[in-house]
Amino acid sequence: MPTLNIVGAGRLGKTLGRLWQQQGFFQVLSICNRTEQSARAAVKFIGAGSACPSIESMQDADCWLIASGDGQIVTIAEAISARLAAEPAGEPVVFHCSGALSSEILAGCRPAAIASAHPVHSFAAPEDSLRTLPGSSVALEGDKIAVDVLQRAFAALRCETLTIDAGNKSLYHAGSVFACNYLTALMDLSLRTFSAAGIDRQQALELLKPIVLQTAENNMRLGPEKSLTGPIARGDSDTVLAQLEALQKTDAQLAQCYRHLGLACVELARRGALSSDAAARLTGLLSEPSQ
Repeated sequence: MPTLNIVGAGRLGKTLGRLWQQQGFFQVLSICNRTEQSARAAVKFIGAGSACPSIESMQDADCWLIASGDGQIVTIAEAISARLAAEPAGEPVVFHCSGALSSEILAGCRPAAIASAHPVHSFAAPEDSLRTLPGSSVALEGDKIAVDVLQRAFAALRCETLTIDAGNKSLYHAGSVFACNYLTALMDLSLRTFSAAGIDRQQALELLKPIVLQTAENNMRLGPEKSLTGPIARGDSDTVLAQLEALQKTDAQLAQCYRHLGLACVELARRGALSSDAAARLTGLLSEPSQ
């Protein structure tokens, strides 16, 4: 069984480490976090490995996972490079799980094989991710040797893998941000608007749950063009104006977000049944604050 070291075993690192350990794909050896306390907590969660106070003190391993935040990856890669140079052992794989950065940020670790592996999954709660990660997709890029290892590693977790060009990594990640992070921001905007209408948060969440889940299902099944409903899809400029005016009186930021998202909806609705005249009227309403 190949061995794995993890640097920065937070929510993602702990989840992957435990799943790979349970599936018998990797034997987790050493874990190094910012503090020994958090490293010991990761060891306990994973059920294997030992907490190390520094990268220099970590054992030799076949694979090294950098699971830290993006801002720490360069510094960690430099430390791993020095560790590998001091005690060379075979031809290890070094990879990170950033969605925004390519594998080239690990170039200093060569002659190790380098790669990036980004699971399209929200690791908000590791206990939940242990159950929900299977079926998720993972975007891979990097050296062929490393990508081949990671394809097998994620297949063992019942994840789908796709390979992408390193030069498109930022665009790829932006697409994920729109669908995941910005969806969460949209939920917050909706809750703030309901609150301004006198509806409390819990009631609003209960009200929204069926329609939000149905909308997500429609988009997956039908695509955005056939899933868009509401006043913009109908060309109902009177309703859009009334909503915009109400938002402007309540919260300027909500009104601004409504305008920007509304313009995106107009462009989407143009690809459906929205007429050119209706699109022009809506664009005029949404392009400037309501007077």
